[in-house]
Amino acid sequence: MNLRTNNMKQISLKKASLLFALAACLLLSSCIDGYKDDWTFSSGVTNAKLGSPTDTSIHIVKNADGSKLILTWPVVYGAKGYEVSAYNVDDPANPKVLGVANQFIDGCKLECDYLDDTRYKFTIKALGNPKYNNKDADSATVFRYSTLLPAYAIIPDGTDLYQYYLNTVIPDSTLEVAYELVPNGHYTVSGPIDFQKHWIVFRGDKIHHPTVTYTPAGRIMTTTGLTIKYINFDCSAVLSTTSDGSFLSFSTTPDESIKGTNSYYIIRAPKSVMVFSCNFTPMTTRFIYDNGKKYCIENLTIKNCIIPLATIPTDGIIFMKAGFINNVYLTNNTIYGTVKTGGYMLRYENSGRPDRAGFIAASINLNNNTFYNVVYSGQMGNYSGMSNVSVALKLSKNIFVDCGSNAVVRRLCVSSTSMVKTFAYNCYWFDGAFPSANEIDPSYGDKSGNGYGVDPMFTDPANGNFTVGAATIIGNNGGDPRWLPIVQ
Repeated sequence: MNLRTNNMKQISLKKASLLFALAACLLLSSCIDGYKDDWTFSSGVTNAKLGSPTDTSIHIVKNADGSKLILTWPVVYGAKGYEVSAYNVDDPANPKVLGVANQFIDGCKLECDYLDDTRYKFTIKALGNPKYNNKDADSATVFRYSTLLPAYAIIPDGTDLYQYYLNTVIPDSTLEVAYELVPNGHYTVSGPIDFQKHWIVFRGDKIHHPTVTYTPAGRIMTTTGLTIKYINFDCSAVLSTTSDGSFLSFSTTPDESIKGTNSYYIIRAPKSVMVFSCNFTPMTTRFIYDNGKKYCIENLTIKNCIIPLATIPTDGIIFMKAGFINNVYLTNNTIYGTVKTGGYMLRYENSGRPDRAGFIAASINLNNNTFYNVVYSGQMGNYSGMSNVSVALKLSKNIFVDCGSNAVVRRLCVSSTSMVKTFAYNCYWFDGAFPSANEIDPSYGDKSGNGYGVDPMFTDPANGNFTVGAATIIGNNGGDPRWLPIVQ
């Protein structure tokens, strides 16, 4: 073989390799970049009945900032694209389409919004390419995904939860352990449940809340992080005269390993205490109580709850008798008195302030709440130790009607000029008038310039219907959002 012939063969082989590499790149890019041309999906597949991607071949991840879910699947050769749908199936009987149903996608990827505690269903169907006489898949593949923390156990309907936890060994874990109640179930708490050092998520169904009823001895306690969500509670059997009565309280035997600065038992982030999307029959006891133990809760959140108050203890609805809450967040709640009462809404032991438990700063945050007839002749806040430049009071878009003896802001900031205060579009109304002299007080009041007074024109507050009729409040998106009329 002469040199020229050998060189020509080498050149031909290089050309063939380049062509093969080019074809491979085009084939690979068909899935990454989506449908570009019928040929890229055909890959020689003709006259075929296609199949949809298998559920085990479908993958889902969050994007970098956690705001989106990204669903991907392998290419089906010979397809011209895919028919894809995404659903929220928190209520399986009433799935909600996310985005566009049966949308055509010419690639192998779908993005949708990430939602907490949500059950998703995705359907993906391969579509045939008529150019190559390929037929649609007979059916779509169904892929299910949930952003709920997986349940460690599902507790049967009708269970006495006190007896259940007496006979249940909670696993030791450095992470949250979730216990789930069945949709529309009914449960009792006949004695004190103390989760102690176990970091628990205690939840019901997001759409069909179960109901938990306390007997007079019923209690739920913890000495660490605890999340309670999607449950209706009836604590009416626990009377205001019960010395240790509370919906949620902290253990009388604190975990000594969390004892910190100045002997506070500190529940630190990422562990927190949270009550989310729970509804209550009229409370006749405290809502939260530290049982006279020196607890400091770094973060307490109460969100999306409806909390009626009947004959309540005068020492405090949220009462930290020996300790305090470093950061409290009340958001999107309706808290209302079914009768006029006194006492305190939020009360700490007077020496409680952030630096005494080793924190740099603290805060009290009330955002988009509807407060009606809450401690009518009492005080919304009492915690003199929080009168400090390291403490921030933030009130935004709340409605305060007949609350706190006509001195909501002054008591929440404990008559402090040093506390850092931020206000935005709060409505104040007391005994049928705008209490501007008190609530817009130049020393202790709302100095935002946008605080206002107007009758909210609630539909039926006596029966717990706080749908807003006042145009000013509606325009400011004030109060608990559930009571704002839907603009068509």
